[in-house]
Amino acid sequence: MADKRNPAVSNTLKRLRAVNYKRAGIYLYGAIVVLVLLAMVLLLQADIRPDDGDDLLRAADEEIEAVLASVEGQVSLPIKDIERVLPLPTSKPVWRQNAAAWGVGVNHPKIAIVIDDVGLSYDTSMAITEMAGPLTLSFLPYAELLPEQARALKLAGHELMVHLPMEPKLDTADPGPNALLSHLEVPEFERRIVWNLNRFDGFVGVNNHMGSLLTEKPGLMVRVMVHLRRGGYLFLDSLTSPNSVAGRAAKATGVPTISRDVFLDNERNIKAIMVQLAETEAIARRRGYAVAIGHPYDETLKALEFWMAGLEQKKLVLAPLSQIVSSREQAKLGTAQN
Repeated sequence: MADKRNPAVSNTLKRLRAVNYKRAGIYLYGAIVVLVLLAMVLLLQADIRPDDGDDLLRAADEEIEAVLASVEGQVSLPIKDIERVLPLPTSKPVWRQNAAAWGVGVNHPKIAIVIDDVGLSYDTSMAITEMAGPLTLSFLPYAELLPEQARALKLAGHELMVHLPMEPKLDTADPGPNALLSHLEVPEFERRIVWNLNRFDGFVGVNNHMGSLLTEKPGLMVRVMVHLRRGGYLFLDSLTSPNSVAGRAAKATGVPTISRDVFLDNERNIKAIMVQLAETEAIARRRGYAVAIGHPYDETLKALEFWMAGLEQKKLVLAPLSQIVSSREQAKLGTAQN
């Protein structure tokens, strides 16, 4: 139907529409300004400090999953602004300060022997002080007389670590008191990390005690790694689960890391342990280094004493874990510079 309005009325309606559109634009612009100001206020109220790792911990689970799903070896610092949130220490990191003495000028393949579950037997710890080294000894943080044991073993030339208790998949397996469990509220999870890392001094880093469940949890492993990065420690993934994301969480947060190659004493007899040591040797010759984990069993310690006596003849070198990690870090740095 044709519009039969008076031309004057039509013009008035057009002017009113123009005014309304202009007002709507002004209101929309004002709303945007208010939202921007509100966002700035909220950011200021958040009080994010350069030494506060909470930025990383607030990342969405999906974001953390995506970071950890990156191709192994291509992850350096993929979490945005990590250097601002968790700046690297200006001095030598703690893991280097606490490293055991290294052999100089030896180009033979290197083997790190890590002994887990140290500390529960004071007598066994004292016996290990008499062993040639350097061995890398990982202490259960809930053991008694830890400072005394750690001091004696460090003076004997061995390297120290914390065997951090983490949640296993088996309900019948008990990781011990103050273990990191997936159902804990954040404050309690954080308290337990701090408690475990403050039981003694002089250690280079951490490896997981049990943890077949927890090491598959990306968000929680990132939370652990934030503490290790802030403290200047390294991380050894014991690989109690083939689906562990712990090593990738360490790389994602800039924590020096390495993984276990061989378990020595799943069978507690000397013959079986010697077979595992031979496998460790083969890996070291093929790759230049190997990492084996054992326990302070009588059978393991006897097998190690016999095996270590023949290392020089085999042109192999026993090294503290930190030396192998350092070599890997230097190689990575050289590759990045090239």
